[in-house]
Amino acid sequence: MRSLFFTTAIFAMLPAAFFSPFVAVLVWSYISFGSPQRLTWGISDAIPFALVVGLTGILGWLVVERRKIPNDMTTWLLVGFIVSYTIATYFAIIPDEAWPKWWLTTKAMIYVFVTAALLTNRVRIHALMWVMVIAVAFYGIKGGIFALVTGGNYRIWGPAQTVIGDNNQIAAALVVLLPLMNYLGRQSKNNLLRMGSRVAMGLCLLSVLASYSRGSFLALIAMLPFLLQHSKRKVMSGVIIVVALAFSISFMPAQWVERIQTIKTYQQDTSAEGRIEMWEAATKMALARPLVGVGFKGPYIQKVMDKYSPGTTARAVHSIWFEVLGENGFPALFFWVGLAIVGILNCRYIIRRTKNVPKLKWANDLAHMSMVGLVGYYVGGSFLSLSYWDFYFTLLVMLAAARRIVVAELAPESKRLLFSPEAARAAARARLGAARPALGAGD
Repeated sequence: MRSLFFTTAIFAMLPAAFFSPFVAVLVWSYISFGSPQRLTWGISDAIPFALVVGLTGILGWLVVERRKIPNDMTTWLLVGFIVSYTIATYFAIIPDEAWPKWWLTTKAMIYVFVTAALLTNRVRIHALMWVMVIAVAFYGIKGGIFALVTGGNYRIWGPAQTVIGDNNQIAAALVVLLPLMNYLGRQSKNNLLRMGSRVAMGLCLLSVLASYSRGSFLALIAMLPFLLQHSKRKVMSGVIIVVALAFSISFMPAQWVERIQTIKTYQQDTSAEGRIEMWEAATKMALARPLVGVGFKGPYIQKVMDKYSPGTTARAVHSIWFEVLGENGFPALFFWVGLAIVGILNCRYIIRRTKNVPKLKWANDLAHMSMVGLVGYYVGGSFLSLSYWDFYFTLLVMLAAARRIVVAELAPESKRLLFSPEAARAAARARLGAARPALGAGD
């Protein structure tokens, strides 16, 4: 029954997705980020919903709306990243393993470009943010309730067979999500929504802790100074954050405390030592093949590992930085790091330019909270494999879109009028009016 309802709902949205391609962006984002089809059984298991909605939206984009992909640094860095990892895939050590991951990654990247083209105003940015948050927060809220019921004695996991299915990955995703939820709460005029966002944030925070992910715990700690820096009432915000975090930690059982304390003694922890070993192996792979790495999935294959780092067990690299480096080489890492830098710079630009502009307060809040979320992603992601997460790339193009809107809004009024169609028509009428008396005088 659940499967039939979900399938019917998605196909019923296809006409709207064609005639209003941004609807397709919203539906595709919900499916891609939240994987709701994983919660159903039956007919929905065999249908590639993201592909169906995505193709419908692309067709509508080309036929109905026909907006150009933005010509900005984020776009060009994304293009460079795709080209670099495509070349690396062509020269992969095990092509049969590399190409399927290339296809999965590239499908998502294509729709990131579509999203960038259609993010044209504040309403669309706000709507997409709601969809992004709802898609992932569902698992955080569910996990938080489960943690409350079970006393935090069991780990929280994400949706199976997805990029955020692992306990560490869902924790990192929720860390990024927390400040974005705060942004939506700030923007909501409805008191019920504001209160609901705070409750949801509390449950997601509990899910992060109940994941037993040490990397995500470090990400939470790293985010605190940035969160306080971007808070207007720093003292009150600091007290609320510390109390919420202290209460959540005190709720967790002794086994959680023991695991978190191993951060201090990582040299004696096999899991931490295994991560360092994989980082070293990824570096060796990149140094041996600096331009292309070993290809997607290479570090997971023992045959490849034995060639470049004998004695190391093939497994996940557990670092967004070293994963890109080992799999796709230094050029791909260059573009990936470039995207991260541009994302931070876009946040800083928006924050500076909108500081005292009431009509752009939404953009200021968005940049503030996105900055905090990016810090959480970079810190938490340093300990897990989440380099090709489409949610992250969507957030980057959203920040680029917000910057374009800010630039347009802050442009000199005379300049905006000069290049507006209305101004052009008015100028033409004025010229025509001035020409008529002259013509009459000549007669």
